Amino acid sequence: MFKRMMTPFTKKLIFTLLSLSFFLVLHLLFTHHFKHPTQLSPMLYPGLTILLMVLHLLIACLLFMRVYCDSKRFYLVAIASGFMGSALIMTGTLASFPAWFTNQAAGGGNYNDAAIFMLFRHIILASMCSCTALFYALRARIDGTIMRLTCFIWVIGATLLLMTLGYLYSSYNPLLSVMLIDEYSLSWQALWQNKIAYLMIAMWFASLALIIHFSHLKNLLWLGLAILCVGDIGTLIIMLSDPHTNSLAWFYSRIFETVSALIILLVLLCDVFQLYQRSYHKYQISYHNSLHDTLSGLYNRRFLFEHAQHALKSASSEKPVSFVLCDIDHFKQINDRYGHLQGDKVINFIGQLLLNAVRSHDVAARTGGEEFVLMLNGTSNVNAMNIAHRIKSQIAGQDARSSQGALPKPVTMSMGVYTVTEANCTIEECLERADQAMYRAKKEGRNRVVNYH
Repeated sequence: MFKRMMTPFTKKLIFTLLSLSFFLVLHLLFTHHFKHPTQLSPMLYPGLTILLMVLHLLIACLLFMRVYCDSKRFYLVAIASGFMGSALIMTGTLASFPAWFTNQAAGGGNYNDAAIFMLFRHIILASMCSCTALFYALRARIDGTIMRLTCFIWVIGATLLLMTLGYLYSSYNPLLSVMLIDEYSLSWQALWQNKIAYLMIAMWFASLALIIHFSHLKNLLWLGLAILCVGDIGTLIIMLSDPHTNSLAWFYSRIFETVSALIILLVLLCDVFQLYQRSYHKYQISYHNSLHDTLSGLYNRRFLFEHAQHALKSASSEKPVSFVLCDIDHFKQINDRYGHLQGDKVINFIGQLLLNAVRSHDVAARTGGEEFVLMLNGTSNVNAMNIAHRIKSQIAGQDARSSQGALPKPVTMSMGVYTVTEANCTIEECLERADQAMYRAKKEGRNRVVNYH
């Protein structure tokens, strides 16, 4: 009922309210802390930058592996390329402050280069978030190998182009230049404060709108990408709240960005865990089907032989192993007269009856069309005969059920019993002797239990 109420509009509304609430709480915490100036560690910003670079590398690798494992998720190649480009361009940020890694005094870094690399990192991530949403909307059209290869080349090319532009606009290249920060006053220039920052916020809002519109936040992965957009919007707003780069806002924005990356990583790990759960569930089903007969629900011949080989090695007079071979009487007549569907119903009924008649450490298996075998561990010949007679009585008691339509007609079974008290007997010999006893039951009139002599 709750899922029915969660319409796409409701999801968008809930996400918007939660995002605004989350940003408002962090903003209040920030403004409260900002009233009390604190001497920050000189290694805080480089430490956060290195952590963010490692997180983006991990996220990119997980996304690329997700695409490699599931071709239906090809649309994630865009955001994977975006995170990879973001991580690589952050090496330029680290190179802008050589004092972080040497014995030189703090300072002397190139704040303008750091701002340029940050700008192009946001452009790469925002544009690739938009591409991811568009690829998802057009996933039916880019299903072919050629289209996917074209899109992959375009995404990688666009990422490399933006990374190259970031390098060209930095101080490493004298041909192109842009001033976002005044290196003397360490304050943001009007170009950033009045234009570029707001254009970046608008770009992130456009990416958020595309993600919400096309995905409807249908799973955790899309929710994580939406949180990434909100987090980067919050990062830019925090940076706009103070004109100086050496203020707490500069450091707090990086903390905000790191938290967003951690959320994305957590979402991807949850996605990996869900994949593991589904794979393990499929493995369990496959393993169960490899050992069981699907029609009767009993073990198959393979499991019986493997289990019997271990049990017969320790067989003795103190630990006897009894075999009961069962065969449905006149089963071919049931198939010929009532059809194979009714015959399957009889097989299923007998299988459930035999399954309920044995203990957890015994084996009830279907070895042929209408043939069943019970392997009773630690069961003497007398007790095995009693169990077989009890089963025969239970089958005879199903006449009332057959009259109500559970079975096409009353059925009976002929059973042969053989008990092993020595460890030198093979499973083939045991089944052959139980089979001989069962055929004696057939010759003596069927619907009876015969012990092997």
